[in-house]
Amino acid sequence: MGLVLRAITHLTRTAVLLALAISCAPKKAPTAVATAPTPAPAATPVAAAAAQLPDGAGRQILNRACVTCHGLTEVTKFRGFYAREQWRDIVLTMVDYGAPVGEKDVEVLTDYLTANLGKK
Repeated sequence: MGLVLRAITHLTRTAVLLALAISCAPKKAPTAVATAPTPAPAATPVAAAAAQLPDGAGRQILNRACVTCHGLTEVTKFRGFYAREQWRDIVLTMVDYGAPVGEKDVEVLTDYLTANLGKK
């Protein structure tokens, strides 16, 4: 009986250590698969998307923190899809992945995305 109890204790410790290791592991952004570049049409989607977004503090944050990695069309393609809380969750997830958005800027960017791309 003592051998069985020791085995169970060992397995329990191993499971707890594994759970702690997983929960403490640094979050890593998924890696993108490289594809061959496609030629851009005469009127680029970036230019069209940029023309649809008004100036403001939120746009400055968007250009500095989001567009450098994703491109503007990767953000604007979700126009009308997300409500405010969903945009906020996306912003916070990107901050976890390393997007340079300060605490105060999270709300500014969330409000901007909601106002200009949010679900109506």
